[in-house]
Amino acid sequence: MAAIITGLAISLAACCRAAVDGETWMDNCEYGCTYRKGALCQCNRGCVHYHDCCKDYEEKCGSGPSPAPSPTPGPLPPSGPKGGPEQLHLALGEDPSVVTVSFVSSKAFPKCQCSLADAQSKKIIASFAGDTSQYTDGNWIGLMHVVRMDGMQADTTYSYTCDDSKTFYTFRTAPVVGTLPVTIAAVADLGEDCDRVGCGNATIAALAADTSYSMLVHAGDLAYTHGHPMIWDNFMLEMQPITTRVPYMVCVGNHEHYFNFSGYRSRFNMPGSLAKANQNLWYSFDHGGVHWAAFSTEHDLEMQTAWLEMDLKTADANRAKVPWVVVFAHKPLYCSTNDYYDCRVGAEKIASVIEPLLKKYKVDLMLAGHLHNYERSWPVFGGNVTAKSYVDPQATTHIIIGGAGDDEGLTDRWLTPPDWSATHDGKDVGYARLHFENATIMKFDYVHSASGKVADSFTIVRSVAPSMTKAKLVV
Repeated sequence: MAAIITGLAISLAACCRAAVDGETWMDNCEYGCTYRKGALCQCNRGCVHYHDCCKDYEEKCGSGPSPAPSPTPGPLPPSGPKGGPEQLHLALGEDPSVVTVSFVSSKAFPKCQCSLADAQSKKIIASFAGDTSQYTDGNWIGLMHVVRMDGMQADTTYSYTCDDSKTFYTFRTAPVVGTLPVTIAAVADLGEDCDRVGCGNATIAALAADTSYSMLVHAGDLAYTHGHPMIWDNFMLEMQPITTRVPYMVCVGNHEHYFNFSGYRSRFNMPGSLAKANQNLWYSFDHGGVHWAAFSTEHDLEMQTAWLEMDLKTADANRAKVPWVVVFAHKPLYCSTNDYYDCRVGAEKIASVIEPLLKKYKVDLMLAGHLHNYERSWPVFGGNVTAKSYVDPQATTHIIIGGAGDDEGLTDRWLTPPDWSATHDGKDVGYARLHFENATIMKFDYVHSASGKVADSFTIVRSVAPSMTKAKLVV
């Protein structure tokens, strides 16, 4: 890990300087200059546009042609929680016996403790003390807490409380690694409840009502705060009926960039030592018979490729136990929305670095967002369709699930459909439901949130289940 952090500082120091002194920063540095671990400065000229440059922007990054920095998106009134534990959300731990609970409170409620209880009697089984930190960006006033609960049985229902038994929530621990079937829900670009066309109200309600899934994945752009931390609070309160009962597994998107991604980095606690070291920017985990790897399209891809290759290589060699591999990130490798930069320039840049790894290690699915719509590809590599079939696919299927809903609305503008694009939908907000039946069958449904209608569906079918021997031969 030390080597990764060292490389991070070195590569971004040079890239940030180019971003300030040069005029080609979008071409050279877009994915490398938004984060610098250990420094307050957000070395990204985009902060000038968004008026959220860190206070030491000029000192650390050089002034160059940039306007004077502004430390916040504008004068913000104080905000934060008013009382005891709120905005509770679960995350998977390093194995099915562990679950992490994160929540916030006012400074008047400093206690950081959760208790595990029997699901029926609510009798306390064990209590766990956690860690508390203060957060002040954007004039937010309050405490952030994280509690690690362990010693649980896999695939077992428990209750828990974080307010001295006043309120109990019920959840089910993850199945034993390798277990199938499992059902997962997934979204991207989901914002707080709002009153515009294309908002995420229906999706949040539908996810709360749908009890078929055991985990919720969010591929970037959470809450749409526009730099206002109170919107984080609103969104997490709205999500709480969902996130208190299933793990909420997230990756970072461009809308989390405010205050150098600090809201995202502080509020979530994804599993593993790597996620702890880089504050949830890239990491991986197993859930049942599915391996999940998340990377950041908002940060230097070159810093992540050594880890991602090692992770996918290990996952591919373990397919006899965990047969499915899914990668998720915010910005896509493939899209046909009428958006020149995101679907021509940006997607191609990401693909040039990431797609060879997806092919080499036979990644089954790549989930992304950023475009506010839904799009499904055929199995594709290098822009070429390997077959217009999901039976024994020879390449990764790419799916955009960015139509969950937010205050920017949906995007229903399309280029002439390329050969790799199987279908698209930009008219209704929705979410994905992935059902991994066994080692050879995975069914994917795209659900319109308001109606509950399955608007699109496909099934990946393998003739033969993956074997460990076979996987080792191709590594």
